[in-house]
Amino acid sequence: MSSKNKTYLESLVSQLPPEQETSEELLSCYEIILFGLGISYYGVPLAARDIDVNIYLSETLNAVVELPSFVITPIILERVNRRSSVLVNTLLGGASGVLCFVLSVLGKTGIAFAFELATFFCARIGFNLMAVYMVEMFPTCVRSSATMMFRQALVVGGACCPLIASIGRDLPSVSFAIFGVAMSGLGLFVLILPETKGSSLCDTMEEQEKRDQAINSSCC
Repeated sequence: MSSKNKTYLESLVSQLPPEQETSEELLSCYEIILFGLGISYYGVPLAARDIDVNIYLSETLNAVVELPSFVITPIILERVNRRSSVLVNTLLGGASGVLCFVLSVLGKTGIAFAFELATFFCARIGFNLMAVYMVEMFPTCVRSSATMMFRQALVVGGACCPLIASIGRDLPSVSFAIFGVAMSGLGLFVLILPETKGSSLCDTMEEQEKRDQAINSSCC
């Protein structure tokens, strides 16, 4: 992280309530998760050429699978808590990436491509879930700044994916395994984050402090 970004991160953290569980480490967890999702979201379609399928068909289907994610995400958010949904989604996406690599090596192209689509679909769902997670986590006065930082982490992950995808020139489809491991491995950081499902959105730091104190009291 550059000194400029680090200074900005520290200034954002200094605005957060000291009693809130949010800290620089917590903010870093969000960025790490989105970095892993960014690598997979931007990298998987880029590496699709490593699978022996029609490139035009593969890119079209990768675009099409994004559409159901906007219908499924609200259902997940309504029925499952935030940490569990992100964790399960990233683990499934990671497993799909690894299976895509294994099946591609075994020559089962059609099934491998199906798992490629599943990996991309999970990356899209993960981004949707994290977007809502961030909104619920931060009060309005710093929410825009926090969202901007996390989007930056997503884009940085996307900037790294061409390097990973290029590995497939020498080891066909191995990039899918790397994308999968990155998504699932970095997704484990969600276990450090607090649960926000059902919590009210706050506009100021004072409101958030009161909300967190009420939550802590009820848990004791």
